[in-house]
Amino acid sequence: MHDSTIVSVKNLKKYFPVTRGTVFSKVVGHVKAVDDVSFSIEKGNTLGLVGESGCGKSTTANLILGLDPATSGEITVAGRNITQIKGRDLFDFRRSIQAVFQDPFRSLNPRKKVKQIISEPLSVHHVGTKAEQAARVRELLELVGLESHHEGLYPHEFSGGQRQRIAIARALSLNPEVIVLDEPVSALDVSIQAQILNLLIDLQARLSLTYLIISHDLAVVEHVSKHIGVMYLGRLVELAPREMLYGNPQHAYTQALLDSVPVADPENIKDATLEGEVPSPLNPPAGCTFHPRCPECQPECQTLAPQMKEIEPGHLVSCHRRQKE
Repeated sequence: MHDSTIVSVKNLKKYFPVTRGTVFSKVVGHVKAVDDVSFSIEKGNTLGLVGESGCGKSTTANLILGLDPATSGEITVAGRNITQIKGRDLFDFRRSIQAVFQDPFRSLNPRKKVKQIISEPLSVHHVGTKAEQAARVRELLELVGLESHHEGLYPHEFSGGQRQRIAIARALSLNPEVIVLDEPVSALDVSIQAQILNLLIDLQARLSLTYLIISHDLAVVEHVSKHIGVMYLGRLVELAPREMLYGNPQHAYTQALLDSVPVADPENIKDATLEGEVPSPLNPPAGCTFHPRCPECQPECQTLAPQMKEIEPGHLVSCHRRQKE
């Protein structure tokens, strides 16, 4: 692990048991929501995780936040292995990592004023006096582009973009080292999305923040991320610096995602259709889980699961064909 690494995920797995029966329930299988995922994020950088709905992105985020226990694997945040801490240690750990969720209207308590929402983490962790907390709220509002008089208003009195700014201010209240952003702009109008993304970039530069951003939108991830990981059916299939992944994608699934991004020029529109449906995570295909939909499938792909391997410095891919080239 590099000295500047602040988040390290190794062989992370999260399996949800599937039971049958009402009285004497029996485990009949497992949904492999996250299946042997590894990556790291250096301090002050951003990793974007992309993929279709149900690929395991948000589950990975919840595991890193400590909201769900991992089935196996190791998660290290700021030098602490969070898979081995509990109780008071877990409570203290939460000061170093915070989250911004998809829908700011649902993530903000409608019965509380903005000053109560932003100061709540300070109160829970007993940080500062009442006067110091009030001053911190005003400081955070200014930091995210709102005004001090907004502290006396309720969430419903703001636009969607303003509510997300409030959620970001709350996440910043404890001076976390890492912020997990789960689809932070997908619930906002397109005209507002760029404003929030630019705010996140500015805050990162000013406060040396580290981001993990979860999104299905490759354009959003490209705008804010230095490194990008592509997930499919619980597995990481490609991991690379932004320029490499967008300029020279190596996995067929990554290429299909990039081809599906809307473009203004009709002559540059590509056929991004993938055959078949996403397989069930309860019964994933043998070998490479993407092989039933892959246009480059070879016999070994149907029986042997590929491992993540580095094909050029910093560029990892899970594909038999690419690893042979």
